[in-house]
Amino acid sequence: MLRSLAAGALAGLLGAACASAPPYSGWSEDQLFAHAQRAFEDGDWDEARRAFERLLITSPGFSRAVEARHYLARSFFSDGEYLSAVSEFTRIVQVYPDDERTPDAWMGLCRSYAAMSPHPQRDPQYTIQARTTCRNVAGDFAGTPQGDSAAAVALEMQTKLSEKQYQEGLFYLQREILESAEHVFLDLLEAYPETEVAPRAVARLIEIYTEWDWLDQVEEFTARLLESYPDSPEAQSANPPAPGDTVGVVRSRAPPPPGTGLEGRSR
Repeated sequence: MLRSLAAGALAGLLGAACASAPPYSGWSEDQLFAHAQRAFEDGDWDEARRAFERLLITSPGFSRAVEARHYLARSFFSDGEYLSAVSEFTRIVQVYPDDERTPDAWMGLCRSYAAMSPHPQRDPQYTIQARTTCRNVAGDFAGTPQGDSAAAVALEMQTKLSEKQYQEGLFYLQREILESAEHVFLDLLEAYPETEVAPRAVARLIEIYTEWDWLDQVEEFTARLLESYPDSPEAQSANPPAPGDTVGVVRSRAPPPPGTGLEGRSR
């Protein structure tokens, strides 16, 4: 009886010791890496992160440490943990600048910031950071798949920033605060002349100058619209100005395209 009790107590102690043992105890580096990799491929982001973090903490000199950290960063990104992904990708580019995976890490930074970019009407902090990072990646890795992808994301972020500024100008315009609207649209054209929002800003400036009866500016910006953005809806809806009839041409153009917020606006 006493022997049975002693054996039971010993088994309980051993069970408690096993339960309190750290995860993956006794696993080799290769076993842990293979397990974490399988979890990543299965989309089990929590398990992949746990295993890769354990591997990197216990075996910092592991021969595939950079690859493991890259997997860790990607698991954060795939799970929508973008700030943590930024932290891990940043660690890779700073600690392993010459590794063959570093261009992918830079692209991961670009995409992580872009993923945090909010609606154009909200704080553009991450949109600006994404544009800056992606532009740098596009320049540093020009001609590579990473560089081309980064350039596309940078353009997307630039379009979002220009849309935010256009909406700001439109806010003033709809409330007849024309001086502020003019200022915003002029700044937009200087900062984002190659975006799809630019011809819309030119069209709004033509409206403002028409309202003010500033004939020289109406003629200048009508010419700019037709010459710089000939394929835009705004240019297609404007007729070339006849001599001495610039204002009449602008006022007789087709209504603003849907979605500009100016349909049916009266002066």
